[in-house]
Amino acid sequence: MTRFTYIYDTYCGWCYAAAPVINALVESGADVTAMHRHLFQGTNAYRMGDGFGRMALQYDRRIEQLTGQVFSDTYVQDILGNPDEVLDSSLTAYAAALVHDQGANAEMKLANVLQRVRYVDGISAGNSEAVRSALIEFSVNRSLDEGRSLARQISTDAANLQSRFGSQGVPTLVMQIDGGTTQVDVSTYYHFPEEIAALAA
Repeated sequence: MTRFTYIYDTYCGWCYAAAPVINALVESGADVTAMHRHLFQGTNAYRMGDGFGRMALQYDRRIEQLTGQVFSDTYVQDILGNPDEVLDSSLTAYAAALVHDQGANAEMKLANVLQRVRYVDGISAGNSEAVRSALIEFSVNRSLDEGRSLARQISTDAANLQSRFGSQGVPTLVMQIDGGTTQVDVSTYYHFPEEIAALAA
């Protein structure tokens, strides 16, 4: 049986790029486990005014060209152009942990909602109300902080898995089949996301 593990961070632009591909894989009925890596926290929580905003804009434009994923003018102005905005994915990591037991389909749907909130609506990563609102669809009525411990454990487990493959960044998609494990380059499916389902056949 073929199994997949998808390691991501909601607010990683390249994970946003990969979203249609991963959605196609999950919606095909493949056995997928999602793991939120929670890369953007602590010293890795980047302030736009320290130069990260300019760097992110370059990557975002590249992603838009490659995939057609939308980065709105509102996002560019209110997020990348706000010197005090900090890229901290903690709230989304906690939210992901709170729906983790509902499976990858729910977790990816949540990620999609939160990515639209950021990249299209231009809402700050620190807006807890926006994250809590996104959880309503999943019947989660708990404090975001209740997901903190599980989010930390999932992130640690994801990091340990990545270390086995020499991978540190996200997105990372791992395929396990017949006792063997290999990484899948999701970028090869950017223009034909539906074709990734063949890997699970």
